[in-house]
Amino acid sequence: MCRCVGINDLVSVSRTEGNELVERNQQKWELISTHTARRSGATNMYLAGIPSISIMKITGHKTEKSFLKYIKISQEENAKLLSGHKFFQ
Repeated sequence: MCRCVGINDLVSVSRTEGNELVERNQQKWELISTHTARRSGATNMYLAGIPSISIMKITGHKTEKSFLKYIKISQEENAKLLSGHKFFQ
């Protein structure tokens, strides 16, 4: 699906195999999986203001601690999310 929509940039991927660091070039579509979509979906829902507990019902996380480790938000995204909250208005 990703290949069909043109997500085909060449990216360098580093991975440790044994005690050796191996670097390979792959097309971006080869690195995208259903797990990528799941994590991105959870992160985007969180950034959209959906409560963590509601997202956790979808993702299956049992604790908020594990959920918050799972989603990927930068410090900038977190600051933007907080600045838009009515508490800080």
